[in-house]
Amino acid sequence: MMAARLLGAWGIALVVVGCGSTQRTGPHELVILIEASVEDLDPRFAASGYAIKISRLVAAPLVSLNTSDTHPKMELAESVVQPNPRTYVVTLRPKARFSDGTPVTAADVKATLDSIRGPKSLSPYRRAFARIVSIDVLGKRKVRFALGAPHAPFLSDLDMGILKASQVKGASARRSGRIPDLQLVGAGPLRIVRRTTGRIVLAANPHYHGSKPKLRRYVIKTVEDDNSRLLCLVSGGGDITQNTVAPLLLPALQRSDKLRVKSGPSLMTTYLAFNLRDKHLRDRRVRLAIAHALDRRRIVRAKFRGKALLATSILTPHHWAHNKALTPIPFDLAAARRLLDAAGLKRPAGGGPRMKLTFKTSSNRFRLALARVLARQLGRVGIQVQVRSYEWGVFFADLKKGSFQLATLQMTELAEPDYHYYFFHSSKRTSAASPNAGGNRFGYANAVVDRLLERGRSELDRGRRREIYRQVQARLARDLPIFPLWHEDNLVVMRRNVRGYKMLPNARFDPMLRIVKRP
Repeated sequence: MMAARLLGAWGIALVVVGCGSTQRTGPHELVILIEASVEDLDPRFAASGYAIKISRLVAAPLVSLNTSDTHPKMELAESVVQPNPRTYVVTLRPKARFSDGTPVTAADVKATLDSIRGPKSLSPYRRAFARIVSIDVLGKRKVRFALGAPHAPFLSDLDMGILKASQVKGASARRSGRIPDLQLVGAGPLRIVRRTTGRIVLAANPHYHGSKPKLRRYVIKTVEDDNSRLLCLVSGGGDITQNTVAPLLLPALQRSDKLRVKSGPSLMTTYLAFNLRDKHLRDRRVRLAIAHALDRRRIVRAKFRGKALLATSILTPHHWAHNKALTPIPFDLAAARRLLDAAGLKRPAGGGPRMKLTFKTSSNRFRLALARVLARQLGRVGIQVQVRSYEWGVFFADLKKGSFQLATLQMTELAEPDYHYYFFHSSKRTSAASPNAGGNRFGYANAVVDRLLERGRSELDRGRRREIYRQVQARLARDLPIFPLWHEDNLVVMRRNVRGYKMLPNARFDPMLRIVKRP
């Protein structure tokens, strides 16, 4: 029904609400539509998925990690050598240049990372570089990192945009330490030329060392309303959007003579978060009952049109560290009811629910619809769920403070299994007093898992790391601090004149630079 209504609207849309204007995009520009506003683009502070994707186009990192099964790709780094388990020596590309034409030097690398790991740093990435004992400049193009202990994820940690030393030092004198977006000077393929509310305009960095972008201009446009975003594409006010369109609309999209759809595997995991501080949800039997009560296969068929895989872990099945011995928790209403009975949550004699829970989600229309389906399914076993939706910033702030019972969220870019540490180590538990302590918003603590995660960080042998993370996944599947629901495919909708796009599993924007537009 929704697809039919939208398809009809396409035929009569003359004014596109939320798109900014009905003007068609130019032949030498690419307009990328996103659904949420973008905050700080300074790579040291960029935290949301969109901010990270855009900041890496402006401020190139030493290395990048774009898939789940390959070693990091050299970016500003020409080579990375590890003479011993605690030392890394990075040699920079001789032609690496910032957008103002000055060369990227080892001093720039040191200044950027020192500004992140410094004792007064406000960067959310400060702890990621805590194991660095020293950063030594060995020459204009060579820098050495000395670690206090072996740290397996170190190379993936170097996927951090590098800035000019003079900018970083100037910014550190200010209270926040942030560089205003329009003043950012990076060494990525693009540079920021203008930013207004809901619109970021980028152009090619003429001094970029790698392949030049195919088009002259790239515009990131925020259109929050789902229908307006699609109408913007249809009218020609936008060229491409990635993972912002509900799979429910696939039938209508595939019949459109103006748009094309492309999908592929992702590194994304959608999960149901439990607040283990809650008096009912702290009982594993209750969490397992909730998992048994959810008919995920039906949701994947009906809501995702089959464009998702059931999850057993936060890692996708094609990830090198995925525990293939795990099997999906089955849909079993009888088992769910038995577990709730055993937990003392029996049906009241006079009728009514066994328990009442609040389910928080974002205001995104598709996510809200999914939450309501999950809530209805839980109602069949006597769990009364009230769904509440919030604007993204409010929703995420509540999660970080632990102000929720149930919530759904997505994990993206899970190429490095050390992400388990951020989400499940007890030291990463957040609270109202420490909302930015990490990603463990669930209040989960398990001493065995802590030890395994610490071993996983220090073990350099990939085979032994795989076994460690298999054990971690097995324990998490048993404890259920979260319930991994499904791995959604990447879904890209573009105008038919857009050519040359090849998506990455982590949905970064790098392939957008290879796009050409057919007349």
